[in-house]
Amino acid sequence: MIAWLDTLADDPREAEFMIWLYHEFKPIMFATAKKYVSNPQDCEDIVQDSLERLVKKISLLRQKERCVLACYVVFTVRNTSINHLKKQASAQKIFVNLSDQPDDPLSPEPSLDDWLMLVEDKERLYRIWDQLTQEEQLLLSGKYILEYSDAELAGQLGCAPASVRMKLTRVRRKARKLMDMYEGEAI
Repeated sequence: MIAWLDTLADDPREAEFMIWLYHEFKPIMFATAKKYVSNPQDCEDIVQDSLERLVKKISLLRQKERCVLACYVVFTVRNTSINHLKKQASAQKIFVNLSDQPDDPLSPEPSLDDWLMLVEDKERLYRIWDQLTQEEQLLLSGKYILEYSDAELAGQLGCAPASVRMKLTRVRRKARKLMDMYEGEAI
């Protein structure tokens, strides 16, 4: 990763700063990425994408104090992780592995109209995602993207597993209401 960092920056001083930033915040970058994905390769990809984003802000980063810089790095990795999860969810919904589909004529492939509806719903969900609280985002992404059980979600939220179902119902209703607000608007 160090050799790759060296190639990102145009100026040798910028490259040196990015290498320092990587060494200084590497543990927190990987710890943040691991909150969102468990696959080590995905963590590497997220950290690398985050570094690419940070290089673009190098003049701003140089001016920050260390504690502010740490927060900036964490937020960048968090946002990159969320974007990574969104891309994974999109790919899973759109590109269906046909070998997993049974050869049963009673379970036909989704029609083109069904696919278009899925894509439209996904885009509307992306539009309202930032309007949901961190807990609501965790509930939806944990249940539908990461496929956590109610017990696993309850452990992360610090509530009873029976409460997770009600929380999910509320957040689904809220998300649907927000998505319906954008029904007539161009995406």
